[in-house]
Amino acid sequence: MKGRLVSALWLCLLCSLGVVALAMAIYGQTTPWRFLLALYPLLVVLFGVALLRQSGLVMAFAGLILVIALAALQFGTPLEVALGAAVLGFIKSFGISVSVAATMLMIFLMRDTGALATVSKVIKQQLAGNEIQALYVGVGFGSFLTSLGVVTPALFPPLLVTMGFSPIAAIAVAVLGYNATTSFALLSIPITLPAQVGADLGITISPIEFAFKISIFLPVVSVGLAFAMLWLIGGKESMRRGVVPAIVSGLTLSLACLGMVALNFFSGVEYVPLRIVGILAGLCAMLSLHICQRVKPAPSLHKDSNYPSRKEAFRAFSPWIILTILAAVISIPRVGGWLSNILGSFEVVSVFANMREDLNVLSQIYTWIFVTVLISLITLKPSKKQAKNAFTFWLKRFPGAFLTYSLYFSVSYVMAFSAMEISNGVLVPSSLYNSLNMNVILGATLATVFGAGYVFVAASLGLFGAIVGGSEASSNVLFLKIQKTAAQDVGLSDTGFMTVYGGHAVAGGIASAVTPAKINNAVATIDESRETESLVMRRHLLIAVLLTIVTGILTGVFVNIGI
Repeated sequence: MKGRLVSALWLCLLCSLGVVALAMAIYGQTTPWRFLLALYPLLVVLFGVALLRQSGLVMAFAGLILVIALAALQFGTPLEVALGAAVLGFIKSFGISVSVAATMLMIFLMRDTGALATVSKVIKQQLAGNEIQALYVGVGFGSFLTSLGVVTPALFPPLLVTMGFSPIAAIAVAVLGYNATTSFALLSIPITLPAQVGADLGITISPIEFAFKISIFLPVVSVGLAFAMLWLIGGKESMRRGVVPAIVSGLTLSLACLGMVALNFFSGVEYVPLRIVGILAGLCAMLSLHICQRVKPAPSLHKDSNYPSRKEAFRAFSPWIILTILAAVISIPRVGGWLSNILGSFEVVSVFANMREDLNVLSQIYTWIFVTVLISLITLKPSKKQAKNAFTFWLKRFPGAFLTYSLYFSVSYVMAFSAMEISNGVLVPSSLYNSLNMNVILGATLATVFGAGYVFVAASLGLFGAIVGGSEASSNVLFLKIQKTAAQDVGLSDTGFMTVYGGHAVAGGIASAVTPAKINNAVATIDESRETESLVMRRHLLIAVLLTIVTGILTGVFVNIGI
C-alpha cells in the first residue's frame, strides 16, 4: 500500500512537471523556455523505471509515443518525419538489439547444457572471493568481450548467478564492469563513427586525438567504476576487501588504454589499431588480477573434488572461444569490408525521404553470434530436451529486450530529426531548426546558462544522450554538432573542444550503467521482476551521476590547463 502511494505521488509530480513544461514552452516561445519540454521525455523514462517501478519496455513505448507527439505538436516536426525518424532509429538499433537477442540464445543454451555451471567452477577455482571474481568477470573479461562486440549485459547475469552472486549483484557486475573502457567498446566504434559523421558535418575529428582525449579520463573513471561495482555487490565490506584488486585492475585497464593511444597520438602513427585497444586492455586487466591472486593467494582457494577436466572446461568455454575467434576475424578491416559488400544493394533499406540504411548483415557481430550458436550445437552436444528448453525460453524472453533497445534508438532519432522537413525528397533542417530542434535546445540552453563554466557541465549531455539513445555511440554522433556549436559559443579552441567532447564520450560510457535498455536486458536474462529493474536503476543512477560530475570537473581542469 505504501509503495503504491509513493508511486502515485511521483506520478502526480511527473504530470505536474509536464504541465509546467508545456506552459513554459507555449508562454515563452524561445529556446530556454523550451528546455524543460525537450528534456521531458527523458524525465518520463527515468521516473517511470526508477520511481514508478515500470519496466524499461513499458517506458520505451511511453517515451516514444510522447516524443513523437511533442516533436509534431511543439517542435515543428511534420508527422511524416517524426514517424520516419522512429522507424530509422529502430532499424539503426539492429547492430545492438539483434546482438542482444543472439547473445541471449547462446547463454540460455549454455545454461541448459550445464556449460555455465562448468565455467563457474573454473573461474571460482582460479580466483577466490566474490570481489576479485566480480572484477575479473566485469572489468577484465567484460571489457575484453565488449571490445569485440559481444553484449555482456545479456551474457553475464546467468553466469554470475550460477557463481553464487545475488541477482542485484549479477546485474551490477554485468552492466557496470564493461564500462571501464567506455569508448573502446564495440571495436572502438564510439570513437571512429563520430569521426566519419564529422566529415559530413564539416567538423574535422582525428580518431587518434579523440581516443587520447577519452583515455586521459580513464585512470579515475575506471577505478571509480571498479569501486562502485564492489559497493553494489557487498557494500563497504566488499570495498575494503577488494581495494587492492579494484585499484590494480582499474589502473591496469586504463593505463593500458592510455599508453597505447598516447603512443599513437604523440608519434602520429597508429602503431596500435584503435579497434583492438580495448581488447588488449581487457586482457591486461585479467592478467593483473591473476597476478594479484598469485602474489597473495587466498586461503579458500582449493580444487573441488568434482572440478571439471580440461576436456569438460574446453567444451563449456567453446562458444566463447569460437565467438572470440570469429569476432577477431571480422574486425580485420579487409575481411569486414569484404563481408559488407557481398550482398550489395540487397541489404539497403529505404526508410523515408532520402534516408537509407545499409544493414551490412554479414559483417555484423550478431550474424556471427548466431553462427557460433550453430557450431556450439556440435561442441556442447545438447540433448533434444535441452535444446528445446533453451529455444523455448529464448522465444519467451528475447522480444522484450530486443524491443527495449530498438525503441530507445527510435526516441533518440525522433529528437535528433525534430524541426526537420522533407524538401524535394530530401530531409533537410527547416528554417526553425536552430530554435526548435530538441537536441539543439538542450545544448544551447546549457551553454547560455553556464557560459564559460559550460566545460564543467558539458559531460552531462553525454549522460543524457546515451540514456535516451541507448548507447554511447549514438550519443557521440547525435550531440557532435551541439557540442561543437556550444564550444565555439563559449570561445574554446579546437583542442579545448576535443577535450570537452572526450568528456562527453566518457560520460556516455558511464551512462550505460543506467541505460534502461541495458538494465532491462540484464534483468530479462535471469527472469527477474520489474521491481528488481527499478531498484537497479535507482542504485546505478546515483553512481552514474556522481561519476559524471567527476568527469565534468576533470573536463574543466583539463581544458583550463591546456590538455
